[in-house]
Amino acid sequence: MLPIDISEHGYLVDRVIKISVGGAVIIGIVSFAILFYMLWRFRRSKNPTPLQDVPPLLKKVVYIDFVMIIFDLILLFVSTYAWFIFFIRPVDKIKKEVVDKGEKFVEVKVIGRQFFWTFQYPGKDGKFGTSDDFNLGNALVVPENHYVFVKLTSGDTIHSLFIPNVRIKYDAIPGRETHLWFKPAKTGVYEIACAELCGEMHYRMKAYLVVLSEKDYKKWIEGAPYEVSVLKDFEEKFAKK
Repeated sequence: MLPIDISEHGYLVDRVIKISVGGAVIIGIVSFAILFYMLWRFRRSKNPTPLQDVPPLLKKVVYIDFVMIIFDLILLFVSTYAWFIFFIRPVDKIKKEVVDKGEKFVEVKVIGRQFFWTFQYPGKDGKFGTSDDFNLGNALVVPENHYVFVKLTSGDTIHSLFIPNVRIKYDAIPGRETHLWFKPAKTGVYEIACAELCGEMHYRMKAYLVVLSEKDYKKWIEGAPYEVSVLKDFEEKFAKK
């Protein structure tokens, strides 16, 4: 069972997974059915001497290969479309489209270190490199229905930022900045994990995605980093995790 999808585009990833798994099951059933039939139909007790030619029925099996090729092409098209939406298109181009359309977005910098995540915010002015920038440990706070553009890197070894509920998993690589994006569509608290074995305490490298309403997020960002009372309810949930 896949975790609940709270992103606007996660359904594309889910579609690829379902088609891949469903297709693999169907192809597996058909393939084993043909295999067992051939083992039974051409068993040694019924055919003590080698056949001089391939039986007509066996020749027709080749048509199944054509069906499988067509299925593979369909799967390739669907998966390529999802890959194109998420990974191939430059994030800068997507950001430009968002700005041109006048849609709302926020930016966050993420640094992975053994064994915690640091999330850097531009403050209420929305610009990095100014006096109101601040850091938050192990909590990615974003507004609902806003594009979230992330700049990801690592401070030591390779990590992997994995947010199952928005269908995102990207490697954090030392000395390299990776750009990614997502758009959360539901408020709540969701787990973030490191999906790359990064040391003996790798299992403890856990953070949380906190999706607030636009009003609550504005209140939080304007009071940050000192006034974070709007996160009180979420902090209680953190303690229970």
